[in-house]
Amino acid sequence: MDDGKERLLSSYSAIIKRDPQYDGFTFYNTSDALRTGTTWIKQFTDDDLTLIGKGRVYQPQPRISPDGSGTLFYCVDESKGSTKHRKTGEITTTPAKTALVQYRTKLSKTDDGVWKTTTVQTEPGACK
Repeated sequence: MDDGKERLLSSYSAIIKRDPQYDGFTFYNTSDALRTGTTWIKQFTDDDLTLIGKGRVYQPQPRISPDGSGTLFYCVDESKGSTKHRKTGEITTTPAKTALVQYRTKLSKTDDGVWKTTTVQTEPGACK
């Protein structure tokens, strides 16, 4: 779970740092997660947006599959988080109906014992 948490934090850090290739992000993501995550971060940087406020992670559900891969489901409450345009200062709050986001991630363990995320799916509004 710790590596999954670090992956999420590194994603937010990459947005704040305006760097889709931020070392922490590229360390914890591989395969589709790296590609889709880079695109997601780039949307923020291209639009000159940053993140402000707070997010709360809850209901983590980790599992190890018989093949040795892992899954981690968790919810993020983004209701106290917003985006802010870096130049204009305009703030856009997260709509209440999409503020509770369920993350579904697949992970694989490296030879060094690090769980790297290979895929990420999100479903806004899926958590209670």
